[in-house]
Amino acid sequence: MKHIFSALFSAFFLLPALAAAQAPQALNYSEHIAPIVYAHCTPCHRAGEVAPFPLTSYQEVASHGQTIKFVTGIRYMPPWKADPQYTHFLDENTLTTAQIQQIRDWVDGGMPQGNPALEPALPTFPSGSQLGTPDLVVPMAQRFTHQGNMQDMYRVFVLPTRLAQTREVAAVEFRAGNKRITHHAILGQDTTQRGQQWDAADPGYGYTRFGGFGFSPTEDNWAGWVPGARARFYPAGLGKKLYKNSSILVQVHYGPTALTQTDSSVVNVFFSRQPVQRTVQTFPLTPLQLVNGPFVLPANTVKMFRAELAVPIDVSLVSVLPHAHLLGKSWKIWALKPNGDTIRLLKINSWDFNWQGAYRFPSLLKIPAGSRLVAEGTYDNTSSNPRNPFFPPQTITWGEATTAEMFVVYFDIVPYRPGDESIVLSAQSERELLRRPESKLYPIYPNPASRGPVTVGFALAGAEPVTLTLTDLQGRVVRRLEQGRRFGAGPHEVPVTTDNLPAGLYLLQLQTPTFRQTQKLVLTR
Repeated sequence: MKHIFSALFSAFFLLPALAAAQAPQALNYSEHIAPIVYAHCTPCHRAGEVAPFPLTSYQEVASHGQTIKFVTGIRYMPPWKADPQYTHFLDENTLTTAQIQQIRDWVDGGMPQGNPALEPALPTFPSGSQLGTPDLVVPMAQRFTHQGNMQDMYRVFVLPTRLAQTREVAAVEFRAGNKRITHHAILGQDTTQRGQQWDAADPGYGYTRFGGFGFSPTEDNWAGWVPGARARFYPAGLGKKLYKNSSILVQVHYGPTALTQTDSSVVNVFFSRQPVQRTVQTFPLTPLQLVNGPFVLPANTVKMFRAELAVPIDVSLVSVLPHAHLLGKSWKIWALKPNGDTIRLLKINSWDFNWQGAYRFPSLLKIPAGSRLVAEGTYDNTSSNPRNPFFPPQTITWGEATTAEMFVVYFDIVPYRPGDESIVLSAQSERELLRRPESKLYPIYPNPASRGPVTVGFALAGAEPVTLTLTDLQGRVVRRLEQGRRFGAGPHEVPVTTDNLPAGLYLLQLQTPTFRQTQKLVLTR
């Protein structure tokens, strides 16, 4: 009996302690909520960014706790619109079901702070650039005043670069000076000086133009920006060109506002530290390719439009960017291969005019020749659409104004090369692009080669004399391509003729006083 009493006594006192030890740890800000907020919310919710209030401390987060609980619970925030069940992209910003539940439980539990010493450090965010120190900074020459008349304004600014030579570009970054009124920006490039003529003919700084730049510039989709977009480098070997003596054309869409405000934005350009072997081209899918046009949205209807674009050659897809206005409801974009298989590209179940931008794939995506790029955009022109600018609804057609509507999908594309599927764009690859150039011999292209020249690309850490030699497998010199010619630091390309050489396997050797590297070259005849 004594033993039974002892056992019951122990159970009475030990069970509560055991239960407490097994109970889940109480949620607190420092250990559980701060890591979620700093990773997913603070990049936009901080001074100078697009969000309406900062989330950089316990006090700021707790003061908006109920709002955060609500908008994360309905998945309105973070504002990542692409369906992660359809395709994954770089910079994907979504919360897991467990994280959303943690936020809900923390708020319902009174939002305890916990031990501030256990709170992670606030991330360090760049102020002048998301990518580092630009090679070229091209600002607006003066501030532009946007009137508080509740009207849209599309204003084009002409920014001369004064470049003495054409440069290869690894990244273009638009920095909006006033994110409260800047809805988006489209950047073009002009070498004709016509942009200056348009500017001179319009009073004030810049010129007003709805729908493009008013003429056909050298390049009309050179870069772009929307709120929340993150600038990125192109993968190694890919990029754009910035032509000598060119001007950057910046068409800024200023949204309707009741308060007169000013803006002074800037364009940061990062030159490539490696040879750009393929220039990224931007191809739009527009109502010109609709299979069920015309693009007219009758009042009190929900309507889906479908457009298709044929792909004549093998290409690699870098990114996709759909664009619509307030009546936009959803997007589904895919590639249809010749054999009928589908390549998923992008699905947006709930379109939001305020959150749109380019979605970049984690690696280059091959689209084979004969495929079709297909986009379906659905629009809600009914009174049940809370964003509908008209009540009662009106028939809406194509237009640049916010109250009109658009159907555009931009694809960033390069010609396909074998091995593209393994070219990955990540934070690590971006850090590599920021490093000082290292001496390196790049893969020869094309390889194998049948006829005509091949391109030899290389980079030098410093200015050095270069010797390029083509030998056979026995080491016998077949052709001396360069003999001690001095090249500067950075990337270079040398065209090499293969005429009069028999088919076979050759070795191409690059040699400097400090560096030596060899690549194989296969010639077929």
